[in-house]
Order: sequence, then structure tokens, then C-alpha cells
Amino acid sequence: MKAWIAMAIGALGCAMAFLAGPACAADTATLTIAAGAQQRNWTLDALLKDRRLTDVTVDDDNLKRRLTFKAIPLAALLRGMPVTADASATTAASDGYVSHLPTRLLLADSADEPRAWLAVENPAAPWPTLKGQDIGPFRLIWTVPAGRAASLVNESLWTYGIVRIDITAPPAERFAAIRPAPGLPADGAVMRGFATFQRVCFSCHSLNRVGDAHLGPDLNVPHSAVDYLGDDKLATLIRDPQSLRWWPNARMSAIDEKTLSDADLKDLLAYLRHMAGRKVAAPPRVPDPQP
Repeated sequence: MKAWIAMAIGALGCAMAFLAGPACAADTATLTIAAGAQQRNWTLDALLKDRRLTDVTVDDDNLKRRLTFKAIPLAALLRGMPVTADASATTAASDGYVSHLPTRLLLADSADEPRAWLAVENPAAPWPTLKGQDIGPFRLIWTVPAGRAASLVNESLWTYGIVRIDITAPPAERFAAIRPAPGLPADGAVMRGFATFQRVCFSCHSLNRVGDAHLGPDLNVPHSAVDYLGDDKLATLIRDPQSLRWWPNARMSAIDEKTLSDADLKDLLAYLRHMAGRKVAAPPRVPDPQP
């Protein structure tokens, strides 16, 4: 709980710095990585002067172009911390987006396997914006060796605007309310959909009123998304939100087949249908104040 309070304070500070202007943001930007009782903090200036910083050229999965960044292997920043391959890395962004990444991917430190890098933005040479949004000063980029399936590292892992990384137990261990009923086959559609939900949906949505992120509505309480949309319309919403409900300030992006295959989408719907029968009680409605 203390870690997430610190995260919220850090994110607020980052937002206030952004409002104050680029120079102020550059002066105050800090990245925090916490694992167990250890916590490390790096200022933007310190990371820009880090000897491990090197040029990394990638086919950027967010910006959809080939770019070169100043970056440090994330494995190098985690070295010496109590991090295990079976843990989860929860990355929190300044806009409230939360991503859950397998630490086994972040610990990889060989050119023969997908490799995570912390890209660091130089205020003197700012990165391109994404849909008008600043994505710095810290983000994850990935190098994937030729011949390896790029699907191992899809767009959901290219997180940006990062202010904090917490090494924790996987979401399924921390949030019992998102788990399917016990005894289901591990290779069945519901369990596969559960894994997909954690990878794709849990970054913005809660389920059964639990989760790290609340950018979007809860997907099960008081009604499951499949209850009021049905499989077909929910699938349409996921693929292209604006094609089903258009509004100018929408934040949900379309999720394409590279990030979520048709088979994964089918499994995700199976999980949501299953969880519709495992709802927690909805919170009591707060009466409107009397005039």
C-alpha cells in the first residue's frame, strides 16, 4: 500500500511538472524502481550521464517508425535487486496507465533474445509525440533478434511515460477476485483468456473492483461488459472503440491482431463470460446531495 501511495505522489509530481513546462519537468523527472525492501531512484540528469547509456535503434511499436534512442538495458538497472524471473514488474505511467510485465523478459540481457531497454529522453532533443501526447522522459523499448517472433513483445509491452516500476507478485496472486473458479483446465479457453486479460486489459481496467489501474470502467461490476454488449459488440469495441461509441476525448486505443489475435480475443470473451458469474457485490450508491 505504501508503495502505491508513493507511486501516486510521484505521478502527481510528474503531472504538475509537465504543467509547469518542459524545463521544470526535465529538472524534476525521477524514475523509481522498487523490489522488496529496496528502492532505487534516478533523476533524468543522472540517467543521461550514466556510462551504460548507448544508442539503440528499434522499429518503434508505438510510433510505427524506425528510431534511435539513448537507452540502458533494463537488466542492468535491476542488477543487485531482489528480482526473480517468476515475479511481475508493474510499471506505472504519469497518466495512470499500469502495465504488468513478466520479469523474466526484463532480466534477459543477451542479443539472442528479446531485450528490454529503458529509453531516456534528452530535453534538448525531445521524442516525437504519440497522438499529441508526450511519451517521455522514460519508456521501455525492445530489441528483438532476427528470426524471433515479434509477437513475444507486442505493443502492450512498449510502455511510456513511466514514473515507477514495482517488482511484485503476479496480479493473479495479489488479486484473488480476478481468478476463475478453481479446478478449470489450465489449457482451457477460460484460463487462456485469464492470461490474456492480465496482459491486455488489466493495464487500464479493474475487475471485481480490484486492480492497479482505473483508467477505464470495471469490467465486471455492477455488470459484466459481456452482459450489456454481448460477444459481438464487445469484440467490435476492442478492435475499434470509436466504431461502436464515438466521442472526441476517448482514451481507449484500438487493439489490433498483432497485440490480440482472434484466438486470444475469443479466449478473453470466454474468461469474461465466466467471471460474469463470479461478481463481487457492487458498492452502495451514494445518494445525491440534497439542495
